[in-house]
Formats: sequence, structure tokens, C-alpha cells
Amino acid sequence: MPRYRQVRPRGLSRVLAALCIALLGAAFVQVAGQTAAGAVTLRARQGIQAGDVINLDAGCAYTDSGNLLLADTEVQQRSGWLRLDLRGAADTGGCARGAYANLLGALDPDMKVIGLLSSSFASAAVPADFAAHAAAIACDGAYAGVDAWEVWNEPNLPGGSYLSEVVFAELLARTSDKIHQCGGDAKKVVSGGVTPNDPIGYLQQVSTEIGAHPEWTDHFDYANLRATINGIGLHPYVKAIDSTTYTGDTGTHQPLWNMVWQFTSNSALEFAGEPVYLTEFGWRLPDDDGVPNHGEETTEAEQCFNLVSAFDHIAGMPNVVAGTWFTLKDFGDTGRRFGLYDVNGGVRLARSGYVNDHCNGATDGAYNTDAEQLQWRDAVALAAAGGRRTDSGMTQAAAATYEVVLAPSDSPSYTMTRSTGSLALPLSSFYPPLPVGTYIWRVNKIVNGLRYPGKDQWKFTFQGKPAPPSGATATPAADGASIKIGWVDGSNTEDGFAVTDGATTANAPANATTHTWTGLAPGSTHCYRVRAFNAYGASAEIGPVCATTPSLPAAPSGVTATVVTGTSVRVDWADNSGNETAFDVSDGTSTVAVAAGSISYTWAGLANGATRCFQVRSRNLVGHSPWAGNACATTPTIPAVPTSPTAAAPTGTSIKVNWADQSANEWGFEVSNGTTSQVVGANTTTFTWGGLANGTYMCFRVRSYSLAGYSAWTAYACATTPTIPAVPTSPYAAALSTSQISVSWQDRSTNETSFQVYNGVSTITVGANVTSYTWGGLAAGTYMCFAVRAVNLAGASAWTPYACATTPAPPAGPTGQAAAPLNTSQIRVTWQDRSTNETGFQIYNGVSTVTVGANATGYIWGGLASRTYMCFAIRSYNAYGYSAWTPYACTTTL
Repeated sequence: MPRYRQVRPRGLSRVLAALCIALLGAAFVQVAGQTAAGAVTLRARQGIQAGDVINLDAGCAYTDSGNLLLADTEVQQRSGWLRLDLRGAADTGGCARGAYANLLGALDPDMKVIGLLSSSFASAAVPADFAAHAAAIACDGAYAGVDAWEVWNEPNLPGGSYLSEVVFAELLARTSDKIHQCGGDAKKVVSGGVTPNDPIGYLQQVSTEIGAHPEWTDHFDYANLRATINGIGLHPYVKAIDSTTYTGDTGTHQPLWNMVWQFTSNSALEFAGEPVYLTEFGWRLPDDDGVPNHGEETTEAEQCFNLVSAFDHIAGMPNVVAGTWFTLKDFGDTGRRFGLYDVNGGVRLARSGYVNDHCNGATDGAYNTDAEQLQWRDAVALAAAGGRRTDSGMTQAAAATYEVVLAPSDSPSYTMTRSTGSLALPLSSFYPPLPVGTYIWRVNKIVNGLRYPGKDQWKFTFQGKPAPPSGATATPAADGASIKIGWVDGSNTEDGFAVTDGATTANAPANATTHTWTGLAPGSTHCYRVRAFNAYGASAEIGPVCATTPSLPAAPSGVTATVVTGTSVRVDWADNSGNETAFDVSDGTSTVAVAAGSISYTWAGLANGATRCFQVRSRNLVGHSPWAGNACATTPTIPAVPTSPTAAAPTGTSIKVNWADQSANEWGFEVSNGTTSQVVGANTTTFTWGGLANGTYMCFRVRSYSLAGYSAWTAYACATTPTIPAVPTSPYAAALSTSQISVSWQDRSTNETSFQVYNGVSTITVGANVTSYTWGGLAAGTYMCFAVRAVNLAGASAWTPYACATTPAPPAGPTGQAAAPLNTSQIRVTWQDRSTNETGFQIYNGVSTVTVGANATGYIWGGLASRTYMCFAIRSYNAYGYSAWTPYACTTTL
């Protein structure tokens, strides 16, 4: 009958799987090291055992193994079979039925299932009851995804699950009868896997017991074991093979073959040719002591090697239907470390072997007859990936080397070993040299001391030809007439080497690594190939390598000559050649050689005023280029000494030095104060030496210079910077007129250049030795004060105290004028004196004026007629002018 799991679309399986796991409260685990989607291919006979996948004590939730099985889609895609231990399934009313149904529905639809009915399924104490339980689930649609039913586990193993031949015969007959009754031929029944403990004798006795007890069956008559079952279960736990010495062909696992052959091909047995299910096999890692101590216990790398070799072997074994590796994941028993994953979920190398068909070792070995070398691919470059997973889950750094083991094809073990860090091994690395013949070889990768055996063994036939040389070079000789061809000798069997330019061939002896090809023209290009040869033939050629013989170098250009010093000239040029070995520089009398690549040379040892002309040419061993250039230069002479040095202080802190330039070829002048020097440019005739203190006396001398050297010094010229002059004394101010005040002082210094007279607002400067100054332009009655100081180039003295004066003014006008008659002929005129500086007063009657003296305050104007009316005005006066007239005062005589 068709299985519903097989017709379900793959995408729907994934959706249902996720839903089922969510409902059961279990989470998928993340699987490390999975390859890209689609990279894993199904292998029909290859299978895996998952162990205990549901936890009956936790509501049938998935165990770690169950979750890992569902999460590792690569293992599922690789597996043609899954051996599923149906623990607790006999309790059809419990949670197991739904959990197993969900699991079966979530698996890869291309993976078939062997349902294991062991002691954890039901007791064998009453075979009829066991058979009834088995038929109940085998014919239950929830288990339609199971393709074959394995009855019991390791019945011939002393201890735990052991059953006597008669008990196992009855259990097998009754169970097969029930399952086939309800399911017909679609239901496959497999006898429980037997171990290497006399499996043939045990099964032969079981077969006999079945034929002797027809009462065990209700529906079918089974004459023997073969009639009862659809396949024989085997557990071929056999000795591991050692990859370092094993020389069997690819896909041959001899210990495994020796056991399975008895059941598949030994015609002496009644069940020869019966379908065989290898429902358990494997090789375990060492237990706690870490040392492999018997045949089925081995290293992690050898475990992987045996797994790959075994599945390759199973793929070609006649009558073998399935082989399921024990197990997907360790379950805590240190004596049973078979898993593709360790107990903590760490990935083992065996998983790579299971999924990828290799153990992270070398693949695709080939014999390269051109290079005479063995070469291979590194399926998983651990060095590039940075490491690998270990049982502890840690990652180790990786740096791979490769161990090549080789032997004649008829040898029972490998006899030669060589190591390399590359993906190829020259046959010349074997010494003594390999004889002509056919060889088998394998490559093991070694990382951090761990060996990763290659999956395959390869074969090649060595024809005896030498390995080709390598690293060919062609180097032209400097003479332009020969080329040296070099190579690395890659063989230890050559009789010589053949070197050809395509037209002619020259031979070199064995072990030679160079040959010089002569008789060539300068500037010609030649290409060469090299091969090794011996009596068996020639290696592949290497090359071509090409070289061009040197030609005459190109002439330099742009030759110039530049004066460097009074006795040397630098010659410069442009290098137009890439093949010169030197340059020649000549002054027409002598020649100097300079190094290749040079572009200048300084010609020294010349006299002052010497004129030389220079030429340059390039050269190599082929010859000389033409001379280039005719560049001339004249070395300078020493300039004439300057003359007439003078020194004068322009300020209180500097001295200006002057001289006369007497040369036309100087580059500059050096001015020295006897301690330090300053340099100025050509044609300069003055320099101001600053930063001096007042009153500094300093002498200077001057000389000219050029590239030829220095002139003689001039005589010294000296000067003293001035000091600040003494302050003047006795300042005095006196008015000279109404508009002038005379200021005077006493000169107390001998080095002033001027005096400054200051009125508080403005300053007037007068010359040295002057002792007075008239300040004019003042208004009458102006009061003004004056200070004086002496000045020179060093600065100014302090100011004198102020001296003050006032310009004179006309007197104030009188006031209170009055006129009163005294009698018929006289009038008395009076006023008040308001000034202190008058000389007198004038009384004016409008016609005539009368003058009276200072301080007068009245005057009697007489000689008048009776009843004379007269008015009078009065003013004061002095030498500086008149006051204003008072208003008129009038009266009439009596």
C-alpha cells in the first residue's frame, strides 16, 4: 500500500514538521556545519539510527536526538533509511502514537524507515502478545510511514536483549504472521539484527525451530527462516581498518565484507541471497581512557574513514538493502561513543563523512604526466576555514600538511610516505627513484597533529620519464652576445636537459641548472624552452622564457655646467638609456667614470677663474654612445676689497655702516663688529647694525665674497650710540608784549640735537645750544606756562618744571560816573576807579578831552557860562591801550 508520507509535497512536510514540534513544545536545534541547500545527495542504501527520539516521561516531547534528527536536514537528505526505535509504541492509548505520527510526517519524504520493535517496545515473555502489539501498530495508519519492521534487537548478544533460538523463532514467526496477515506483501518484516557472536549458527537454529513449530502461526505456514521474513538483520560490528596501511581499493571495507558475504553470497547457507538489512554498525571512539583498545574502537579521523569506506562498500554489495549507522548522537554512555554528534551536540568528523562522503581530507587524486607529480584537491580546506569542531564544541586553529602514502599496486601495505604543504607532490621527491610500474596511493591531511584520511585510494602507472624542470629564467649577459638560461632541477632520474630556441637544441648534462647560449647579436630577443630527458622519454617542456641582449646605450642629452664653488663645476645631463653600466664625463683632457643611473658629477680641483668645457657619454659592455654636449663654465675669482668704510649712529640703538663697492663679481658682503657678522647681498653699500644700548661704542669692518672666497677686510670704522641729554634748568617766562612771552632756560647738556618747548598743548623745537624762545601770537592777558627738555638720537630728557607768565592788557574802564554843578561856571565830574594798571584817565565832553593821573576819581570842569548844559564820558588808559568810554553823565551849571 502507498505511504502517505511519500506522496506529501516536500514543502508541506516542512510546514507540518514545524507545526507538530510547536504543538509538542519542542524546539529544533541549530546544526553546525551544514552545507549549502541542494549540495547533499540521497544515497539509497545509506541510513542512520536516531536512538530514543521521544521522552515517554515528558508527555512524549522530542528528545535531543529527536530534535537533532529533525533539524539536521542534510543528514535526512543524505539518508535512504532511518532506523526508528519505537519505544513505548505498544501503548496505543498513550501519547506515543501521536508523537511518532508527527515525527514520521515531518521527515524527508525520500527517507525510508525501519521500525525497531525491541524490548523497549514490548516484552518477549509472551510471544503471542508481542506479535499482537506489533500487528496493532504495523497496521495502524499512523505508522504508514514505516517501510520495514525489525523484530527484536541483537537476540544473540549475551546479556540484556538475548533470546534463546527457540524463543526468538517463536517471536519472529508469530509477529511476521500477524503483520503479513493485516498488511500483506507491502509490510516488510526483518529479523532482529544479529551480532558477530556466531550469527550463522544462531540463525540456522532459529530457522530449524520455525519449521518444527507450525502451531506458532495462524495464517501462514513458514517452513524456515527465509519463508518467514523479508530480510535478515545484521549488526556487523567488525574490526576497523587502518587508513595509514590499508591498500584496499576504493569502496572495499574488507572486515565488513568478510561478515556480510556469509549472508549475501555464501551459497552454502540456506538464506544466501536473502535481502540483508545492516540495521546497526559502526566504530566507536575510545572510552574515558582515550586509548583505542580493540578493533572496533578507533580515533575520530579513523572512525570517519571507516564510515565512508563502509558506505562505499555497502553501495555495491549484492542483496544489501540498507545500512544504518549507529548512531546520530551519543547518549551518555562513554563506552558507546558512535555518534555523528557527541553527547553535547558537538559535530564530529564522522558527520562530514556521512553527509559529504569524505573526512575533510583529500579528494580527486590524479597523476599529472606533464608535471610528473601526484596532485589532489582539499575537499574542506581547514586552514582557510580556520579550524574544526571538536567534542568540546571548541574550534581549533588549523594549518594543514599532507601525507602521501604510496606502494606498488600488489603490495599489502603502503611502503613509502612523503609529506608536503601543497596540493601536489613531485614523484622526484621519492628516493631512491621510483621504478617503472603501477602504484597505489592515498593522501592523508594532518592538522594540529590529527590525521584526516582521504576517502579514496588512487592508482597510477609510472612510465619512468623524468619530472620536468621548473622556474625557468633567461638572463642576458652584459656583453650583448649571450643569454644564460636557468632552471630548477625537478627530477632525480634525468640523463640530461634539452634547451631549445625553437630552431636549434642544445643539451646540458644531468643535474645541470644552467646553459649559456652564445653567438647572439646585440639588441636581439630570444626565447627558450627546457625539458628533462632520460632513456624512457622526455618531460614536458617549461617556458618559453625570453630575454633581449643589451645594445649600445643611448647617448645622454641636456648637458649643462654649473659653477658650484670657486674650484668646482657640477656637470648635469639627462639619462636616456636604461642599459648603461656607467657614464664617462670628460673635460677634453681627462675622463671620469660615474655609476649607471647617475645624472650629475661635480668636477673639483679647479683654479679660480678657470674655464672648462665638458662632454658626457654612456657605456656598457657592448660599447660607448657618442659624446653629448659641450657645456662650459668659468670658476669665479675673489672679489676686490670694499673701501671707505664709515660708521654713524642714526638712532640711539643702531649704527649705520657705509662702504664703497669696488668689485663687480661679489655674491655679497660680510659686515663684522669683531665678534659676530652679518651678510648682505651683492651691490649693497650700507648696513644698519641695530639692537645696541645707548652709549655703545662699536667698530666695524667689511669684506666682499663670492664662490671663489673672501676679499681682505677693510679698516675698522667706529661710532658711539648717543646717550639721553641732561635736562635743562632755570626755566623762566616773561611777557614781552600783549602777544608774546619770552621763555628762557640754562643748557646743561653737550650732546643735545635740539630743545623742545611745550605749553601743555603744542611743542616747538629749537636747535642745539639755544637757551630761549619767544612764544608769540598770544592774546593780551593770556596766562601760559612752559616746560623745556633736551632731545637727541638717544631720546629726550625729562621736562623742566613749568615757568608761567601773562601777557599785559589795557586797564578796566571806570564806573559810577556822575556830573554835578558847583556854581554858574563849574561842574564836578566823578567816577569810580576799577583798574590797577592805568596810567591816567581821560574826561571827554564831546568836544575836548582833559587828562588826569592814575587813581584820580574826580575832575572840575570850569569856565562855563551860567545855565550851560554839558555831558561827560570817562576812560582809563595805560601804555597798552584805552578802556572803553563810560556812558555820558550830564548836568547844567547854576
